[in-house]
Amino acid sequence: MNDTINITLTEENGVLSFVMDAPSNNIMSSAFLDKYEAVMEEVAERAADGGIKGMIIRGGGRHFSVGADVDALFERSQKESYTDEDGILPASHVKQKSRFTFLRSLPFPVVSVVTGFCIGSGSEIAVNSHYRVIEKNARIGQPESTFGILPALGGVARNIEICGTKNAYELVMSGELIPAEKAYAIGYADIFAEKKQGVPEALALIEYISANYDTFSPARFREYITAYKQSREANA
Repeated sequence: MNDTINITLTEENGVLSFVMDAPSNNIMSSAFLDKYEAVMEEVAERAADGGIKGMIIRGGGRHFSVGADVDALFERSQKESYTDEDGILPASHVKQKSRFTFLRSLPFPVVSVVTGFCIGSGSEIAVNSHYRVIEKNARIGQPESTFGILPALGGVARNIEICGTKNAYELVMSGELIPAEKAYAIGYADIFAEKKQGVPEALALIEYISANYDTFSPARFREYITAYKQSREANA
């Protein structure tokens, strides 16, 4: 069995490609998360250097990510202590969460291409991106509640922001996995794509934003996707 944690960051024509190709459908083991955080440090450096038009996040195989390794998650949780008395979160958790939520503050559009299973912590990567292109036959969900926990890497707040309170509550509290069509309908995904068309769709969105706006402001993410969709409809 190949246990190599292969997470890569490459650049072509000003677009970063962040590819996760790890064992067991990108299950987020401790080794996976260590490598993920290290590569995200490189993303932060590239962002500071400037000249990047956007970034695409995707799985290198069939699936985006099946989420956290449950055994490793419980082991890590037992080592991390928190009390209401001091109100201080474990430093390891704060660092890990920051490398998920910081995606939203990057000065260029971050687009997750969702394929296969995109669940748990994998879904938290996707929802912390500015945009999600979901391919037909993908399935998404936040099943943490079925293990007695909640998404802890920005997933709750971000699901509320993009799906609305009612849809986010159902998604998070039911733990249900939903198909791509429903994910698109409730606002989880911005673009619905046919199989193997997710990356071309993501590139088209990034190129549109780069060509029509001098700078990218994360706070205006809805404005950009609305304009892009209107442009596509006008040219259809």
